[in-house]
Amino acid sequence: MNVRRAVVVATMVALAVSVAAPARAAADTTPPTTPTNFRVISSTTTTVTLGWNPSSDNSGNWYYYLTDNFFQQAYPQKTRTSWTMPTPSPNTTYVYNLRAFDFSGNGSGTVTVSHTTPPDTTPPTAPVLSLSYVASARMAVTWTKGVDAVSWFVTHTLLVDGAPRTGDLAGGTGQTLLNLTPSTTYSLVVTARDQSGNTSTSNTLVVTTPAQTDFTAPTAPANLSGRADIGSCEVYVSWTPSTDNVDPDNRLLNRFRVNGVLAPVSSWVMGGNTNIGRTVLEGPVPGPTTFTVEAVDSAGNVSAVSNGLVLNVDHC
Repeated sequence: MNVRRAVVVATMVALAVSVAAPARAAADTTPPTTPTNFRVISSTTTTVTLGWNPSSDNSGNWYYYLTDNFFQQAYPQKTRTSWTMPTPSPNTTYVYNLRAFDFSGNGSGTVTVSHTTPPDTTPPTAPVLSLSYVASARMAVTWTKGVDAVSWFVTHTLLVDGAPRTGDLAGGTGQTLLNLTPSTTYSLVVTARDQSGNTSTSNTLVVTTPAQTDFTAPTAPANLSGRADIGSCEVYVSWTPSTDNVDPDNRLLNRFRVNGVLAPVSSWVMGGNTNIGRTVLEGPVPGPTTFTVEAVDSAGNVSAVSNGLVLNVDHC
């Protein structure tokens, strides 16, 4: 009798629970409608504005997913029916795909439109070339940057007597020309080139180096010391700077020798008494390596070398 009563009670409880529990809502599996009339509304050299007729969805909540073939993405809200995308590369075809998604993850069909940017035919602005100083064996020049309307990257090249100048101390907007001939006239221009190959040319700078009157070399750098990093070609060296009878410290060129051979120009230092850089170590074989530093003034006079510093180069 107790068993029967227990079964009846359990059944009544189960029925009560099933009646009390709310019915689970059916999952939303209906996607938004596909946007229509996907089109290019307008464009500039660096942007394109796209437009479309809106989607709709049974949930009332959706958004758009806009992509191109260069992995740019955008997520316009449902109230948007246009969007502006960047087009940084000239003479390039961009393909755009647009879909609508509701918040249940249902996606509409995809619509596609393409846009080809015009070629870049406009050169950067022309640099302005100026002389910083000139000596019998050296001169320094600077120039303003060429600015381009499309390319973010513009390269500058210094031409001396019509040929690209190499083997000097170069910076972003300046160059120190070494080993010039006294009493000689040089013609200099700078070109600015964008990524599409458009080129502009600066003003022409005509400079005559004076005759050499200074024949006294700087004093030799002293107390060269430093260390080599373990596991790399990088070295840290310092020294007591040279002095010169004519040039101030910031015009003395410090250049390095590695096992007696001149190191690359990229490691040389104008003024100062410290150099940090692996370029000093270009080329040596692993093992004990001897470094020296010497000073060169603007007349081309070379000092005696410093003391030798032996560092154990790990590997290069």
